[in-house]
Amino acid sequence: MNLKEIRIKKGLTQKQMAIKMAMEQTTYSRKENGKSPITEKEFEKLSNVLETSIEEIKKEVPNIVTNDNCVINDNAIGLQIISIPKDTLNIMLKYTAKLEEEVAYLKQIKLQHKNIAT
Repeated sequence: MNLKEIRIKKGLTQKQMAIKMAMEQTTYSRKENGKSPITEKEFEKLSNVLETSIEEIKKEVPNIVTNDNCVINDNAIGLQIISIPKDTLNIMLKYTAKLEEEVAYLKQIKLQHKNIAT
């Protein structure tokens, strides 16, 4: 029996499950339908909410989860599109630029030391 069948058998809607799992209904739906991965902690919580074993819930969970933006399997995790606040992104870009400047500076110092030594 898969997660959806267990939920329905318990008489719960996706919205009710999402509330019990402390997540948005769309997030729960993606997990239930195998489009987003389920963490071990989430499996534990699902087990408690549905009053069934983790093994029963995991029976039908596929080893490979895919969606339009992400591929996750036993050996790798692909890229996933995420939302990042603009301020956070700007800080990350400034930090990356600063690191690139420092790397260039250190390479220049290394070259100067190499020239002095020869």
